[in-house]
Amino acid sequence: MNRLLIIGKRGGILNWYEDVLASADNMSRGFALNHENWRSHALKGLLGDSAPAYRRQVAKDLEGVLTSFSPTHILLVDLFYLRSEINELLTQSGAKTAQWIGDRFEKRLVENTSIHTFYFTDTTLVRQGLSLGLSSKYLPLATIPSQATQPSWESRRNELLFVAAPSENRIELLEKINYPTLVIGPKWPILKNPAIKTLNKRLSLQAVRELYGNHKFILNQINTNNIMAGLPARCFDATAYGSCLVTDAVDDLKLNFTIDRDIVVYRNPSEIAMLIQNSERCRVIAANGHARSLEIHSFTHRLKTLMDHM
Repeated sequence: MNRLLIIGKRGGILNWYEDVLASADNMSRGFALNHENWRSHALKGLLGDSAPAYRRQVAKDLEGVLTSFSPTHILLVDLFYLRSEINELLTQSGAKTAQWIGDRFEKRLVENTSIHTFYFTDTTLVRQGLSLGLSSKYLPLATIPSQATQPSWESRRNELLFVAAPSENRIELLEKINYPTLVIGPKWPILKNPAIKTLNKRLSLQAVRELYGNHKFILNQINTNNIMAGLPARCFDATAYGSCLVTDAVDDLKLNFTIDRDIVVYRNPSEIAMLIQNSERCRVIAANGHARSLEIHSFTHRLKTLMDHM
């Protein structure tokens, strides 16, 4: 019987660890490497995460879980550079191990010697991993689909919605969009474009997903600071919640969706208004994207892929 231990970071912006854990079966359990319990949380707050006492407590907590749970498989979710004592514990467990990474990484990732296979959400990162001699594979991000019936297309808001953090390329894009657009996220500057309304607020992931379910059109543009060819979680969340995804073109897009059938792709901001003016066409595209994400882009599907190949 397979027993999967999911190791991640509690409280991350993407909720990645929590989403993977929620999608796992009842033969799985989690371990938060940043703070598993009140002791490690208190030590981290008091002494900092580089303090020897905090690190010893994390290793002790992990050793206890490995002993009591005895996992056959271990999945690390997110970018962690493992300390020697953590590497040793994972190796001694005898479990099959993998790490799922979505960010640019440093060469010291090779020091994660306890990891058998690295999965990356960006094919450019896969190539970089291979160049370092790491066993590297592609595995995109995913979503947790809603169990509730999604609002009808006709009842949704017509404005373009973009929930994201600001970056130079995104600001440049928004200044050129000629379509009513609501931008939500912290630290957005005041934009000159009168078509753009900004709400400087950080939302929970659940609130974001609910907003997707109430809008017809969701804008996506990658943040070039941390993505090269991959798709952010926004692409999978938006389609899973029945919206029409309006996205820029990146290399990994065609590995996950069919352009003009499942999603709308723009080449420059001036064409966005034209691409979404046909509401019926966009309704069909949204329905196709929704079906696609329910079929193959849930975290449940990703876990099955991992367990089949680990």
